[in-house]
Amino acid sequence: MFAVYKRELRAYMSNVYGWMFMAVLLLFVGFMVFLENLMMGTPNIEYALLTGQYVLPLLIPVLCMRSMAEDRRNKTDMFYLSLPLKTSAVVLGKYFALLTVLAFPCIVIALYPLVLGAFGTVNMAGAYGSLLLFFLLGAALTAVCQYLSSLTDHLVVAAVLGILGSLLLFALPMLGYVLPDASVVSFVGLLVVFLLISGVAYLSTRSWLVMLAVAALLIVPTSVAYLLAADFFEGLLPALLIFFGPFSHFEDAAAVGLFRIPSLVLLLSYALFFVFLTVRSADKKRWA
Repeated sequence: MFAVYKRELRAYMSNVYGWMFMAVLLLFVGFMVFLENLMMGTPNIEYALLTGQYVLPLLIPVLCMRSMAEDRRNKTDMFYLSLPLKTSAVVLGKYFALLTVLAFPCIVIALYPLVLGAFGTVNMAGAYGSLLLFFLLGAALTAVCQYLSSLTDHLVVAAVLGILGSLLLFALPMLGYVLPDASVVSFVGLLVVFLLISGVAYLSTRSWLVMLAVAALLIVPTSVAYLLAADFFEGLLPALLIFFGPFSHFEDAAAVGLFRIPSLVLLLSYALFFVFLTVRSADKKRWA
């Protein structure tokens, strides 16, 4: 895994993608620190991070687009898969290299509260708690975009899929607020979500049997529950969309300067789940 990590990190540091990602993110957050903290005299960098999150759905897909897609295009994925390495070691090596590139600008941002603290009182716990959640939000989006990169061998397609996936995650709470609370809306919406999950299961395994099994396990119990207790579904889908929106968890925590365990767990769950899907997608290629 470490050999894969070193190779990938060297690749990001020797081309424009890694440096462009770090430069744009630091430029954007630094500009917001200048406006919010220096010009307006506020001591909290959380406000700059809240604005900085808006560039992540554009920057991270561009950074991640070559993670898996380039190897598929150049056929170097077969070299990795022929090595005496577990597929998980290859995927994790690539993922940790991406996280290292993400960590570099976060380390620089971590100096801002110390600089601001020299001129006034700064809530260090709130600042660094928000910065950690900012990094974990980026880690979650990185895992999503890496998985989407594993589905294609075209870099532009991988970038577009990553942007669309990131924007969908960003829009989840908005969808939750605009959807009606009617039981039938939640039921139909859950069926659509379950069909999408079944589609992901097929893309990860290329097995119709697995897809149908996942669909049956999700749709049948939900349909029975709706027939027996339709009132339970009232407002269920909007509440789930709001809860599973990773951006809203970061925003809620950063807005009040609190480090919240549910936000930490959700963001880590996103990262772990999509890394697992990436491993399954790469495994499918190995045994094809």
